[in-house]
Amino acid sequence: MFGSILGQERAKEMFARALREQTLSHAYLLSGPEGLAKTAFARELAVTLVSACGGCGVCPECERARRGIHPDLHVLEREGDLIRVAQVEPVIADLRLKPFAAGRRVWVIPEVEYLHQAAANKLLRSIEEPPDLVCFLLVTDRLERVLPTIVSRCQLVEFRPLSDEVVAGYLRESHGFDGVAAEALARLATGSVERAARLAADARGADRRAGYLKQAVALLAGGSGERAADARRAFINVLEQQQAEIATRVQADLDERLAALTRQFQDKRDLTWYAKQAEERAKREQARLRRIAAQDAVDLLGAWVRDLWVVACGASDVLWNCDRAGDLAVAAVATPEYYARLLAVVARTRKDLYLSIDHRLALQALFARFEEVAESA
Repeated sequence: MFGSILGQERAKEMFARALREQTLSHAYLLSGPEGLAKTAFARELAVTLVSACGGCGVCPECERARRGIHPDLHVLEREGDLIRVAQVEPVIADLRLKPFAAGRRVWVIPEVEYLHQAAANKLLRSIEEPPDLVCFLLVTDRLERVLPTIVSRCQLVEFRPLSDEVVAGYLRESHGFDGVAAEALARLATGSVERAARLAADARGADRRAGYLKQAVALLAGGSGERAADARRAFINVLEQQQAEIATRVQADLDERLAALTRQFQDKRDLTWYAKQAEERAKREQARLRRIAAQDAVDLLGAWVRDLWVVACGASDVLWNCDRAGDLAVAAVATPEYYARLLAVVARTRKDLYLSIDHRLALQALFARFEEVAESA
């Protein structure tokens, strides 16, 4: 159990003990920063809870649960911008049913922060007083946005960022990076194994990080002339090219899924329903991946500004971009206060990207604020 989940030893031990001592709670809320495999952890735990083998991972029952076709394991995903009442009502109606094949029924709800308030209030009673043999596994990246009454009815399980040493070990063992390259990517991942994997894939392939940093140097060199305008456009172009590739990849996956559904369902109504679900899921996945790509771009820019601030403060031994120490030493020509103001702009933009705003406009606003800081310096 949890063999594929890196770190989080406290959470692993807590659930292993609860299963061993048969003290499992009726509702858990897995919370922590994005990229810590919380949803994967919840799904893995759910497989264990509905499998008679206890989650061996190789038997047919485990395989069915992992594929999402076990009758006692359910995943409630948002179908649009929110999880609405219409999605929650069938859950409540089904809760009184006895388990079909397992010892309990399990509901996994990722992105629980997207519960519409009316839907959250409907679900609240069931979480507070659930029927016997029902377990809720809720997941969130943003605990502060979850309805407080939902939080209070669940046992909170905190997922914490991994250490640089653990992430660097993962990069060495799983992606073949070593030395300063592994150290730099581990620091840039800021404790997120999923972000480390994205950085590793980028380093082996498109190397967009190099493209972003090239434009960051030009953006922060000062001035608002044509060179700076070109750098702004080039920075945005790197992101939009990646987002176009994401759209192509998601569409290819959807086409494959729709073809499989066509082979599987002869009834036109069933096929239409499952096809619509697949299309909605693809739409959500594309939006999620586009947002993550934009956040990664802003994070790389922020990490560069942060390192310029570090160099300006005379603490070059704690660089995140430690594989580019020479470039940073040349580029750090302003005061620590100047870079601190830029970091505040980056933090504001990072927060904005969680909202439903156009990524191009968000970056253009970031660059405009950078100019304002430069002009007032």
